[in-house]
Amino acid sequence: MGLIEDTAQYAKTQGLLQKGMHVLVACSGGPDSLALLDILMELRQKFQLVLTVAHFDHGIRGAAAAEDASFVADFCRKRGIPCFLGRASVPEEAARRGQSLELAARGLRYDFLWRTLQRVGADVLATAHHADDQAETVLMRILRGTGLDGLTAMLPRSGRHIRPLLFAPRQRIEVYCQARGLQPRHDATNDSPDCTRNLLRLEVLPYLRRQNPEISRSLCQLAELARVDSDCLEQQLAALWPYMFAQQHGKNGLRLVSFCRQHPALQRRALRRLFRETAGSAHDLGFTHVEKLRLMAANGPQTGKSLKLPQGITASFTYGMLIMQKRGQEQVDRVIDASREAKACIPGSTEWGPYVIHAEILQQRPAKTKASEYYLDYDRFGNSPLYFRTRRAGDFMELPAGHKKIKQILIDDKVPRGERDSLLMLAHGSEVLWLVGKRRSRRCPVTEDTKNILYFHIQRKEETT
Repeated sequence: MGLIEDTAQYAKTQGLLQKGMHVLVACSGGPDSLALLDILMELRQKFQLVLTVAHFDHGIRGAAAAEDASFVADFCRKRGIPCFLGRASVPEEAARRGQSLELAARGLRYDFLWRTLQRVGADVLATAHHADDQAETVLMRILRGTGLDGLTAMLPRSGRHIRPLLFAPRQRIEVYCQARGLQPRHDATNDSPDCTRNLLRLEVLPYLRRQNPEISRSLCQLAELARVDSDCLEQQLAALWPYMFAQQHGKNGLRLVSFCRQHPALQRRALRRLFRETAGSAHDLGFTHVEKLRLMAANGPQTGKSLKLPQGITASFTYGMLIMQKRGQEQVDRVIDASREAKACIPGSTEWGPYVIHAEILQQRPAKTKASEYYLDYDRFGNSPLYFRTRRAGDFMELPAGHKKIKQILIDDKVPRGERDSLLMLAHGSEVLWLVGKRRSRRCPVTEDTKNILYFHIQRKEETT
């Protein structure tokens, strides 16, 4: 079979092309992207495709780059294909960002491509990555250090990004260009081993190929095996996730009892997923961080211990849970520091941070109260003021078992240390009457002799609007 037929078969088995799809084709004018465009033109009728082309000038090669842009635009014009051109100065952007030319070029190029995709309403972006590119990527990740997911390298499809030629070696694509009479442009920057990928392509892989002529195929097979194994582990983790994952006061966490039962491979994957869901991506979370967390969890109770992770994330252990949150969020969550207090408006409403506390004087006791409600014998206090505040040194509560310090109550109730200073409470001096949502004092109970019942109901402000 020819390359066109093989591409059609690959696109079908990998789910890359659907009938009626609008495809934005990234075309530099080089052999790979020109061959991809030509192949998709041949498959246009079979798949009823709509094609648009995007070309990006990196601002590095001067007149030669301008000629590339003209070549692509002219190629498309003659074939009736819309073509969009973009340009930016990669050297300037690399200097501004403190990045390598290679990294800055990739960022700017994809920014342009995705903007163009949105602009024209295309369904997918097609790039001409091929089997040799895949081999280079696998080798590059091995050299930099990677795990199973990294070995999967490039996927045939990543969201709306498709790679229809990922199965084909470079040599086969070059032969296709010759057979079709295509005259692609040549990018001289690819001839200099001045970046990692060029060095691998020009020097390292040719050396390895002399030792093993099938090195590219072997590396591509490694990527495919890693992809399938990674998918299998992801499926196992997805099945286990509802039993491991939990949210505690809006923060993402893992139940350590369930986590510690799993195979180390799934533990590492669970930690990376928890980090990704907290930070937004798993970028920069290395093996050292993951392994340190995993071993801390495996070594038994770690309540109070924490570890700083990349992207401003802190992992902390608290009463059977591993919690991840962005650093500084604990201060945001508190909203009001411990030195502030609000005198209870009785009757009326009192604002305290994110809450509104409503107070009423009732003559009949409520049939049932929730954790957000509390009532007591109002006349026991006379005119003494009550305050809503956070805890202070010396605070105590009268419980059925007797007088007990708030500090000890919070320890007994296994309230995470990071949350203790933000808990709202109703206090009379140093005596705490209501630890909101957790404990109530035995003082001032409502009895048959009670005439006035002081009733509190707490709501978050957004619930009152």
